[in-house]
Amino acid sequence: MATSEIILGVVVLLVLAPVAAAVVYRLVFVRRDSTSVLVKRYGGDSWRHGAVRYSDTDVAFYRLLSVRFGADVRLDRRSLVLGARRQPTGDELDVAETGELIVPFSGHDRKGTIREGELCVGPAEMTALLAWVEACSTEQVRSDGRRRR
Repeated sequence: MATSEIILGVVVLLVLAPVAAAVVYRLVFVRRDSTSVLVKRYGGDSWRHGAVRYSDTDVAFYRLLSVRFGADVRLDRRSLVLGARRQPTGDELDVAETGELIVPFSGHDRKGTIREGELCVGPAEMTALLAWVEACSTEQVRSDGRRRR
């Protein structure tokens, strides 16, 4: 084997190993502690498989086959607004499971940019999302950033 082939092999391995690790991380670790969803960006035409994780302060969206280790988008809980739920129609019926609902959302990411889109989730996941949004504590809603002691 020529030296150039060995070098090329090492370079390919160094590039592919982190990509493979990121995909495995998404498929195994992110999905384990999250809720599966379909997400579509506002104005987009395709649904993406992904997962969401809720914390005290934000909701994190993970695209299923992304190569990022962190969340693709995080929306601040205080800014999250959910629209009216609806049934899938047209081409959405091809990707939605029976009984799933679609809900539009908007919220601010960590940079303050407004992110808008739609989620397609089952009834149990919709109930969990609504409960999480409605359970936002008074201290989290305060706009001055101070917390009561």
